[in-house]
Amino acid sequence: MSITLMPIVSIIVPVYNTEKYLCPCLDSIMAQTFTDFEVILVDDGSTDSSGKICDEYAAKDERFFVVHKSNEGVSRARITAFEHSKGELITFIDSDDYVSPEYIEKLASPFVLDDIDMVSCDYYIVENDIVKEYPPKMKGCISNMPDFIANHYFYDKICNGYGIPQFLCTKMARRRYVGAALNRGIGLWFGEDQMCLFHMLCHISKTILIPDRLYYYVRHSEAATSKYDYSRWESIIMMLEGIKEMDINHVASEGLRIRTWLHIKNMFKKIEHDGINLKTFVEHLSKARNTPYMRDFFRPLYIRMGYKENVKYWLLKLRLYRILYYCIQTR
Repeated sequence: MSITLMPIVSIIVPVYNTEKYLCPCLDSIMAQTFTDFEVILVDDGSTDSSGKICDEYAAKDERFFVVHKSNEGVSRARITAFEHSKGELITFIDSDDYVSPEYIEKLASPFVLDDIDMVSCDYYIVENDIVKEYPPKMKGCISNMPDFIANHYFYDKICNGYGIPQFLCTKMARRRYVGAALNRGIGLWFGEDQMCLFHMLCHISKTILIPDRLYYYVRHSEAATSKYDYSRWESIIMMLEGIKEMDINHVASEGLRIRTWLHIKNMFKKIEHDGINLKTFVEHLSKARNTPYMRDFFRPLYIRMGYKENVKYWLLKLRLYRILYYCIQTR
């Protein structure tokens, strides 16, 4: 009788219409220096050749396992993959990204310490085949999770900018923290990673942030999150409401408030980039501004930021949408 040993690491890869990027992604996984892993590929109802490509890789490497299902979005695809996985350590790779050969090895090695619950690495952004390197994020071993969430997660007070990457890719976590976290992302098409990751941070005891850039995040115009419509506002607000609900001890209050404004700023940039007209802008801003979460957000008199940001904040607070629109267009 043969004994099948469980893999140490399960790599979850949701796949949807990424035929142009899928082979480099899967090739980078096959090239890993750490080999004791399984790959769960979930073809989420792809209409291109992505499903066929998944089957081809599974045929030539027994560590690859494919699930074909109808399209339900990335959260459901990840949950399906998790239900089929066997590893004690779980990591995520998006099917249009790729990783360095040491990705699994360097993320998995700190787990020899029994009290480590999650490990995170840094990343590159790849745009038009150009690899961009951004300032490094915080690094080291974190054991005071409330302090970390309060001062470094949503907004890093040390570097006066974004905290650690708020997506599941670049992370590896112990299995027991992943299942419930993935369920928090159901219903979101934007921000599901932030919801899931915050859930994990509320439950783990210790994490290690390594400085190595091991993940290559590929930006391209076909990505679902690159398109603007009002559902983006709905998903962002639903995500922020969910995080606020999970933050029962209010350790994230200040950081979440700053992060909320950063999301609003990014929406302004998206609106400007996509050429959204004034009528649509006013309609969408008015609708978003009148949600319970946004009404609460604008109750305080100010938010900590520069002069130009305060102007935009007050224009939105006072519902002066038309002036705000031209302020964004002429910045």
